[in-house]
Amino acid sequence: MKRLFFIIACVVLAMVDVKAAEPKAKCDTLYILGVGNSWTRDSMRWLSAIAKSAGCPVVVGHAYLGGSTLEQQYRGIDDESFTYPHRKVNQVVHNTYQYWLYDCSENPTKTPSKGYKNGLAGIGVTLESVVIDKPWDIMVLQPENTMRRYLKSQGGTFDLNLLVERIKKMMKPEVAAKVRCGLMVPFSYPAGNTDYRQTICDWYNKGVRPTNQEGWDALYEHIHRCIQKEIYELGASMGKNCDFYVNVGQAIYLGRQHKQLSKSGYKLQRSQNNTHLSEGLAMYIASLAYAYTLLDIKQEDVTFYPKYSKDVQLTGDRGTTDIIKVENTPALAKQARKVAWKACKR
Repeated sequence: MKRLFFIIACVVLAMVDVKAAEPKAKCDTLYILGVGNSWTRDSMRWLSAIAKSAGCPVVVGHAYLGGSTLEQQYRGIDDESFTYPHRKVNQVVHNTYQYWLYDCSENPTKTPSKGYKNGLAGIGVTLESVVIDKPWDIMVLQPENTMRRYLKSQGGTFDLNLLVERIKKMMKPEVAAKVRCGLMVPFSYPAGNTDYRQTICDWYNKGVRPTNQEGWDALYEHIHRCIQKEIYELGASMGKNCDFYVNVGQAIYLGRQHKQLSKSGYKLQRSQNNTHLSEGLAMYIASLAYAYTLLDIKQEDVTFYPKYSKDVQLTGDRGTTDIIKVENTPALAKQARKVAWKACKR
């Protein structure tokens, strides 16, 4: 009897060991669509690679229209003559979207193949062509950092539900019925930023422009607090069309407070007066916010990180920028994962 018990115990232990050695079961492939401007491109850059490393493969697509607002995109869906000003050029909305698709990979295929600049020349794709390309499970709308324009309580006049419902009409009925919709929480600019946009003053400072850098820095801090508060009001106004919030804004904000992470670009921007996230860790932090919010993964599940970042060194009174390619380390990537997890803690 003792011998029989010993044999059974050995078999059970062997089974436990085998189970522990098995790789993590993979999730079903999830299809995630982002709709917005170039901040959508920046913030979703590494999502597919992050998810794949955690055993949850996703297909990530984003349709973006550089420098546009969601209201402008809505107005240009059916009006083929509608334009908006961008880089001193009147850009058509209807057929100038850039479609980047990450099919469980680190690098996207791009339509048009030469990327964004073709959009200014009137070359691109329609939003509908992107929407019907895949059976999207999740759609994330990316408001601008002047998000207040959509809040009736703050003088906004455009209802984001109009855009969501119009996009759903483009989808096949079975896709529209299942797709979950939510908002990316945008980020404000860091202290020291020199991109002084009047639009920001109009929405968050009663049209008054600060007279010095200290005043601008205080305004950027104020905008961050407003966005973190007002995103929930915006989501509530959307009712069933807002199921979640991807808090990229808070993740980037915490990254800027981190001494080591903030060196990856000018406070995680490409340069002192550029609104885009820097390549490498900044986009990684933003993409982690998506992964932690939309996928069933934890910090320790993620093994991927971008090998390089573009570090921006500042010289001179106003910060002349020198771009230097630097190698990331596992320790730094771990800090990035911690920062994003804290921002997205459920």
